[in-house]
Amino acid sequence: MTATADGQTQDAPTGCPVRKLAQPDDGTGPDIEHVTGDRPRWRIRSYALARTVLRHPEHTQQAGFGAEELGGGGPVRIRPPILFVEGEAHHAQRRAAAHLFAPRVVAGYRDWMGETAERLVAQVRTDRWTDLTGLSMQMAVEVASRVIGLDHGGSPRMRARLDEFFAPPPRPGSPLAGVREALRGTAMLRFYLLDVKPAIRARRRRRREDLISTLVDAGYSDLEILTECVTYAAAGMVTTRELIAAAVWHLLDDGALRARYRASDRDGRVAIIEEVLRVEPVVGHLLRRTTAPLTFDGPDGPVEVPAGALIDVDVRAVNADERVVGADPHAVHPHRAMARASGPAVLAFGDGHHRCPGAPLASAEAEVFVSALLREDLAAAGPPRVRWSEQSQGYDLTALRVRRVPLPR
Repeated sequence: MTATADGQTQDAPTGCPVRKLAQPDDGTGPDIEHVTGDRPRWRIRSYALARTVLRHPEHTQQAGFGAEELGGGGPVRIRPPILFVEGEAHHAQRRAAAHLFAPRVVAGYRDWMGETAERLVAQVRTDRWTDLTGLSMQMAVEVASRVIGLDHGGSPRMRARLDEFFAPPPRPGSPLAGVREALRGTAMLRFYLLDVKPAIRARRRRRREDLISTLVDAGYSDLEILTECVTYAAAGMVTTRELIAAAVWHLLDDGALRARYRASDRDGRVAIIEEVLRVEPVVGHLLRRTTAPLTFDGPDGPVEVPAGALIDVDVRAVNADERVVGADPHAVHPHRAMARASGPAVLAFGDGHHRCPGAPLASAEAEVFVSALLREDLAAAGPPRVRWSEQSQGYDLTALRVRRVPLPR
């Protein structure tokens, strides 16, 4: 089953595991296009042009994820979180935390990630439906909390605070928008007082190998540590939950892909999950604002983009660029022959200096959880509910209900 932009489903051709989270404009349009309207932008759909933008930070700056709404004139001056900062300050922040996400270090997390996954998967039973998106969110919260340094990752109350803060906003024009913002503010305050502040105090007494300890060492204020915790929580919890849900959705719908997953070694299983992520990127668009004029090699000659222009890297289109990923770009084909420089997930983790530092952790965590889940046969009650987020430029999956298939008597 494939979900369309309005959340409805349609059957995919038999034997063709295609993109489920389809949008009307997927795979259409030129490599670079000036889009007019309420928010003019230059949309990029080719891998080569996208890499030109993302790997030349001297000509662009972050414009997505609310970066341009981040106020700078308030009474309290703080360092912006790593997602928004540019230049040497950005590189310094990345270097300080890089050791927490190195592949060798992530490999050392596998034992406790496996224990967490087994405990959560045990809740899936034969006699009732279980919302997998809730379980995958709990997995993501517990893993990210341990790496960040939040000591109550398994607490239902902390999970509730994060759920409240990260809940999708009301639709534009909704009379509930003001109430929603007030609730988010209250959830943020509770998250700081009950989760972040106690963790900071504990690490000032005794340092540990986690992000909060690294930030304390670097002289970050409590408020600056809070903004970094929220940034890493959003990247490490919400997006990983979506990756896990999308991967399970594909695997449960495609018996051949599921059999291949079960028969593969660890690297093969990660390859399947990253191929699903390429086809279904959690973040569908990356936005940059030009700080200097840029010239691109367009299909009909040079294209001049002025300073101050908004550039929209269409990740969904770039990840389906046949010049990089080969034929049948919207289908899940693990180990497909691809351009060596692109990486298996292409731009699903971003690229350049803002590439997701936690990519190795996200892939490993998803593989651990999905493997624990698929040790037994499962049935799904139907496709998940799909919502598209303007803020994250991606999808939000909920209500993917599963249960174990009873053994025959």
